[in-house]
Amino acid sequence: MTEESEPTKDAPATPPEVTVVRRKRMRLSLVWLVPIAALVVGAVLVVRALTSVGPEITITFRNAEGLEPGRTEVRFKEVVVGKVSRVALSPDRERVRVSVKLDKSVESLAVEDTRFWVVKPRVGLAGVTGLGTLFSGSYIGVDAGVSAENRTHFTGLEAPPLVLRDEPGRIFKLVAKDLGSLDVGSPVYYRRARVGRVVGYALDPAKDTLDVQVLIEAPNEQLVTNRSRFWNASGIDVTLDASGFQINTESLASLIAGGVAFGNAEGEGVAAAAPAESQFELFKTRKAALAPPDGPAQRVRMVFDQAQRGLVVGAPVDMLGLEVGTVRSVKLMHAPGSDRFPVEVTADLYLQRLGNVRSQFKPAAASNKQVDTLFLKQLVDAGMRAQVRTGNLLTGQLYVALDFPQKTTKATLDAEKAPPTLPTIRGTLADLQPQLAEIVARLGRVPFDEIGNDLRATLRSAGAATDGLKETLASANDAIKRLSPDAQRALVDVQKTLVAAQAALANLDRNVTQSSAPLQQNVNQALIEMKRAAQALRVLADYLQRHPDALLRGKPADPDPASLNESGR
Repeated sequence: MTEESEPTKDAPATPPEVTVVRRKRMRLSLVWLVPIAALVVGAVLVVRALTSVGPEITITFRNAEGLEPGRTEVRFKEVVVGKVSRVALSPDRERVRVSVKLDKSVESLAVEDTRFWVVKPRVGLAGVTGLGTLFSGSYIGVDAGVSAENRTHFTGLEAPPLVLRDEPGRIFKLVAKDLGSLDVGSPVYYRRARVGRVVGYALDPAKDTLDVQVLIEAPNEQLVTNRSRFWNASGIDVTLDASGFQINTESLASLIAGGVAFGNAEGEGVAAAAPAESQFELFKTRKAALAPPDGPAQRVRMVFDQAQRGLVVGAPVDMLGLEVGTVRSVKLMHAPGSDRFPVEVTADLYLQRLGNVRSQFKPAAASNKQVDTLFLKQLVDAGMRAQVRTGNLLTGQLYVALDFPQKTTKATLDAEKAPPTLPTIRGTLADLQPQLAEIVARLGRVPFDEIGNDLRATLRSAGAATDGLKETLASANDAIKRLSPDAQRALVDVQKTLVAAQAALANLDRNVTQSSAPLQQNVNQALIEMKRAAQALRVLADYLQRHPDALLRGKPADPDPASLNESGR
């Protein structure tokens, strides 16, 4: 390097010269627009899918019948709100876990009281359901809950719930002594039209009763009023008692699945509709449900000396033809100091059924129970007695009649004793039985076997005599045929003899005419009689000549002159 090119320390340094190079601007090709657009659309779809996916829940069922991952739908009110994503066994292999992805719009279904079940064809008491799944396949039904607590694990129902939360109608509770033929799904009838169904029942151990829940579907729930009466219409109600033979049924469905019916008693007017969860009594029969109010029952006691076969619990107690109670118990008791075993019968009397007869008797300062007892005492003092009578000759059913017989011994009722004892008299059938027994005993002493043997012997003798008579008649006919000419000659000779006797008597009459007048008259009378006899013999001879068999058979009766005159006309 030369000196000239070396800078000096005192002179400033010259910056290097910068060369600016201009680059060419890059242009975007249209080919890249397609993948960019696809990327944007994909991102939008991903974001939308992520924002639209609802919660994933798990439902356990007993088995996975009809469930297929990716195909089985979840429906609420027949609207698809999710789909089954996975089906697997639980760790203990007792149940099946079904994973379901719900839509974002129905994430409120994942709450604590939501219910799930598998919808498939079912045949039950409520009818045939799920027939549409024969073509579309099974699906999971949903009954939306109302709880505010979220939940992701549920236990599915094995059968559809009988009542959905949003189903229109009202639920009422019926109190019954026993269930009879009722079951969940049994129909409820009003005037023989189906208006609801039984949705559940449970025992009440505290009251020893059965609570039956029924759903009356809208708009028929307005038919249930505070005065409605419910009764068990299960199957065929066959009654064979002292009143006769009765058969009642609601419909063919009630024969199989049972049923409940309700109605309103006539003459009670219009009442307001009953609110939901109202409680009613479930009667056994329609007759008991629609009967007028009975009032409190008055328990009475009756003692009968004779056996009471045919008198059963539930037999009616009537007063002058009006049923006023029922028999509660029939049992034997031992009479102290004797070897007799009378029959003790207790019954419940509903004296308010007597109407005005009972209402007119009301002593002052007496409770309702005391009024009934005093009323019975008054009736007993007037001659009322209890008597067991036959209500049905075909079945032998008995009933208790409260009547006023003509001749009875004086009796009274102890109103202070509970229950009071009504005086009794023997039944008409009990008086008739000893007489029938005596008649049967007398008939038993008649020697029917000996009488039969004698009768058979007499019949055999009569048969033999008949055969002998036939032979005798045949022999007589033969003899008449052989002796007929001889008999005719004998009759002719008799006739000649009579003629000669008549001539002799005529001569004798002329000779004795002058001797005695009374003798003459007698002789003349005798001659006249002999003449008549001769004429009769002549007629007899002529008749026997024409009818020789008259010797054995006799002469037939002469024809009626009136008939002869009629025939002559």
